[in-house]
Amino acid sequence: MKNVEAVIAQKYNRRFTKFGAVPEASLWFSEDRQFMRFKLIADVLDQKLNGKGFSISDIGCGYGALLPYLSKRFPNVDFVYRGFDIAEKPINFCNKMYSLKNVTFKIGNIPDEESDFSVMSGTYNYSPVLSANVWQDYLFKNLTQIWKSSRLGIIFNVSVADEARITNQNISYFNKDNVKNFCESNLGRTSLFLSEKLPKEVTFFINKA
Repeated sequence: MKNVEAVIAQKYNRRFTKFGAVPEASLWFSEDRQFMRFKLIADVLDQKLNGKGFSISDIGCGYGALLPYLSKRFPNVDFVYRGFDIAEKPINFCNKMYSLKNVTFKIGNIPDEESDFSVMSGTYNYSPVLSANVWQDYLFKNLTQIWKSSRLGIIFNVSVADEARITNQNISYFNKDNVKNFCESNLGRTSLFLSEKLPKEVTFFINKA
């Protein structure tokens, strides 16, 4: 899938050059929808952490929007943030923008060290392949690799439909039952989180602890 990842990186590099550090660069419809997804992720963290410090790998971090969101959501909690993305331009932006202690940004899609949690928000929304089965296999392969470097679990969101498909605009929809069954059979106990404001999306938490 290296050629596919090169196409994805090219897509997001071009969008970042065109739009800059805004949700449109990451194929989000709006900042409000982006923050809704972040809230679901942070709610899971809140339930698991009980005010304790944590480390997190943000895979597909784009221009790093999750970092300031977490800083505001957990103002009195020390945490280590590691951002990963296969697109070079947003990562270069992040390294210039966020020169902070316990914050790093690297090019890649698999963490190179352990974190308590790995998160992916919108990471698998854009698919340059038109086969839903191929893209599902790509998701499952990545989850399996990311699981190895996640001490407490993985939190990720995807768009869902009764039948998995890729639209003509290359937006992916997964069957939520297929995703949950894979996660529970191969990784760990899996919970689903829904929002009325995001009716076509599901946030998954695969619990390792």
